[in-house]
Amino acid sequence: MAKVHKNIFVRGLSGTLGDQFVIRKTRSGKTIIANKPRFDDDRQFTEKQKTHQDAFREASTYAKFAKTQPIYIEMAKGTGSTAYNIAISDWFGSPKVLQINVDQWTGKIGQTIRVKARDNVKVARVSVVIRDANNNILEAGEAVPSDGGSVWWEYTTQSVVAMIPFPAVEATAQDLPGNTDSFSIS
Repeated sequence: MAKVHKNIFVRGLSGTLGDQFVIRKTRSGKTIIANKPRFDDDRQFTEKQKTHQDAFREASTYAKFAKTQPIYIEMAKGTGSTAYNIAISDWFGSPKVLQINVDQWTGKIGQTIRVKARDNVKVARVSVVIRDANNNILEAGEAVPSDGGSVWWEYTTQSVVAMIPFPAVEATAQDLPGNTDSFSIS
């Protein structure tokens, strides 16, 4: 690869040069000249390729609107990335519920169930559902973030729940684009 510095031939070029070269300027100011890609006129995409193209189209649509959100702008500062690129990455990444801590819960009202959840940008919300042995919902609601910047969320119980047999506790985390992940204990 040749490196050209302050060459008057490439300075200010963009677009295409004839039918042979594509010229792009990077965010860092470098000018890249490459052979124009060639594709068969009758090329066919596989189903997997079509699915990926559709997914990227959806991610791009999300990122066009989300790139103005302060969290994406702030994350892009000081990196070689844009808020748009971070929003694309967030769309493709899902949050993870890592742990449910029921150590402080004995089945009484007003006790705390803690949920540990993480995302590449931000966990937007965490919901908790408590079910009995027959899979009936005993209680459900939203957890609130613990201390600022922590990966822990806290759910305060609203009803008395029999602990024998131990109920199932399911936590679902959602990120800004709406991706979800669930984890349960019983």
